[in-house]
Amino acid sequence: MSMLYDVYLNIKDRIDERLEEFRRLFSDGSGKDLFKEMCFCMCTPQNNAQKAWVAVCRLDNEGLFENGAFDEIAGILRAEGVRFHKNKASYIVKNRPLFYPNAKEHISRIARDRGQAETRDMLAGSVAGWGLKEASHFLRNIGLGSRICILDRHILRQLALNGVIETTALSPKTYHSIEQRMIRFAEHERIPVDALDLTLWYQEKQELFK
Repeated sequence: MSMLYDVYLNIKDRIDERLEEFRRLFSDGSGKDLFKEMCFCMCTPQNNAQKAWVAVCRLDNEGLFENGAFDEIAGILRAEGVRFHKNKASYIVKNRPLFYPNAKEHISRIARDRGQAETRDMLAGSVAGWGLKEASHFLRNIGLGSRICILDRHILRQLALNGVIETTALSPKTYHSIEQRMIRFAEHERIPVDALDLTLWYQEKQELFK
């Protein structure tokens, strides 16, 4: 039994609880809940995840998901320490007509008769401001991404430390091949793919978040 598997076993109950929360978000949540998660996944790249979540919660509390103007949204993101706040605000406003408040219906149409990876790739190609990482993060956080990988810099560093990859360099062309390596590594370690992400994140940050 590897050291990584020991780490997983020590936090397995917490991981299972978090993954169940993610699954309930899509099954029980509203379109607004999904749009909030979408905005969070829009804000996290190159940013502190906790700060991004605080900012998104503030947008929600101040009623800016419905009709907040670009300047209002950008101002809150900036005030809460979200870097590239203008770009993030622009993407939120641009995607709002398509995903708010009908995010659940829209995602269900995309996911119908498609696997997780194909759904992810379609979202990455249709949501302004998203790449494969952000689309993977979103689907995992709504319980629809158990077999896809969120290849952010923290996960890539842990994959390198565990000998799964030789370099942490990532591009759209290499995303899928590294993802397959991580999936095979998860199978080797006997850890579910979505749980492996949280386990590696815990090793990197000593916390479980989103």
